[in-house]
Amino acid sequence: MIGARMTIKRGQDWGLPAEAGGADQLAANDKELRAIVETNCRHQAPIPVVGLTGGDLWRALGAPAGGHRRLQSKEARQVSIDVIDVSLGDQNYIAVAHIFFLTSWWRGPVTAVMNSEWRGRWRVAPRAHPNDGWLDFLAGDLPIRQRFLLRERMITGDHLPNSAIRSGRIKEFSQEFSRPTRAILDGVDEGRHDSVSLKIRPDALTVIY
Repeated sequence: MIGARMTIKRGQDWGLPAEAGGADQLAANDKELRAIVETNCRHQAPIPVVGLTGGDLWRALGAPAGGHRRLQSKEARQVSIDVIDVSLGDQNYIAVAHIFFLTSWWRGPVTAVMNSEWRGRWRVAPRAHPNDGWLDFLAGDLPIRQRFLLRERMITGDHLPNSAIRSGRIKEFSQEFSRPTRAILDGVDEGRHDSVSLKIRPDALTVIY
């Protein structure tokens, strides 16, 4: 649909009504959506329009009820979505919702790069929007007791601001890790890596929800 691909600006309406049957493929979660995008990018093929019915990115779209039936109804909306191009060492990936770098959830530094505000029930990045051309960045190394408290406060998004957490908005990011660090992309553990480089790709994908 012409006009749907436009990075949103503050105060603008987002997206357009979707045509019934407008989705070329379906995804039930972030992992499935990511796989569709990665496969087409790998083959240098156009990314299809995807009907999305679940996952953290879907929750950022308002988590509308109705599943596949909604995609065929007059309630369906079509929006542009930014994605994240990620290089881990010499391997290239895509992420659609979020990325976490850590050695453990309970000790050591944790870095989050968010395109969706949500990770499961946690509202990690309350300001994040999946089509504003920015990624939300959070990083910290908190004592165990503060981590327990933080987990509870993230349910409502009340964990920010926090003097123990660096936060901001970025378009790209790179880091050499002092030790091999786990990279979790859209909930998938992609193993341990010595370095990362990533950047946002605006308006890369069209989603119907």
